[in-house]
Amino acid sequence: MTAVQNQNLTSKPAAPPPRARSAKRRRDRWVYGCYAVIAAFLIWVLVPILQVALNSFKKAKDIFTSTPRLAFHPTLGNYHKVFGELSFMHYLVNSTIVAVGSTALSLAVGVPGAYALARLPLRGREWWARGILFTRMAPAVALVVPIFVIFDRLQLLGTYWALILADTTFNLPLVIWMMRSFFEELPPDLEEAAQVDGTGRLGAFGRVALPLVTPGLAATAVLCLLFSWNEFLFALVLSNDQTQTVPIGVAGFVGSVSIDWGGSSAAAVIAMIPIFVLGLIAQRFLVRGLTFGAVKG
Repeated sequence: MTAVQNQNLTSKPAAPPPRARSAKRRRDRWVYGCYAVIAAFLIWVLVPILQVALNSFKKAKDIFTSTPRLAFHPTLGNYHKVFGELSFMHYLVNSTIVAVGSTALSLAVGVPGAYALARLPLRGREWWARGILFTRMAPAVALVVPIFVIFDRLQLLGTYWALILADTTFNLPLVIWMMRSFFEELPPDLEEAAQVDGTGRLGAFGRVALPLVTPGLAATAVLCLLFSWNEFLFALVLSNDQTQTVPIGVAGFVGSVSIDWGGSSAAAVIAMIPIFVLGLIAQRFLVRGLTFGAVKG
């Protein structure tokens, strides 16, 4: 073995050029910056939720300390108060009826409407779509009085239908715009092939297009359920003692003189649990639905 060969075997690998090192450092800084932003966002969101969860197991003397107390004797008294004295299960049942009813009605009306805007050669369909979106942008407080007057004349105040229809007013534009984008990402050749085989437009919608956008349909349904579950203004104005929903029940712990922080925290935890469970169950469909059509072939 020659001296040149020995020198080649013992030599170190060549260092990357300065431009490559600079690009790697910039990429690493970008990645670390993204992680820092995500961590800050998680802290901003999760710390208040953790504080509410801890307060739900605390007595009043442990809640009103100058510094947050992590070492305390947990108690279930707040939860006994919520389910025992206040019958919070009644609010949960009402919220479930309103949220499921509003979501079902929004999907039943909005999905065919979205398909029509995506596929049918309607005159001025872009203006129709923008007009529908405008109704979603209108603030709820500007519509609460007209809706109250309309439902009062229809004798719907204090009923489930009043809350379902009010929530549908704001869920329907969301359904139409989301589902329209999903339908537009489908190749129309599939529906045309079904129509050549003898299937009508309605059959092509129900048998071909609708099954293909199931992830988007699931994501849209989850968002509608979330908005209906958390809706407060219409539930406050249009409901009565028999139809009040969870947000009204949680707000009931705020009195004119004092606030029951332990009871309100327990009620808030109970109100969050169904949404967390729904999110965990529908997570796969939610991610697929919100990214559906993001990458075109």
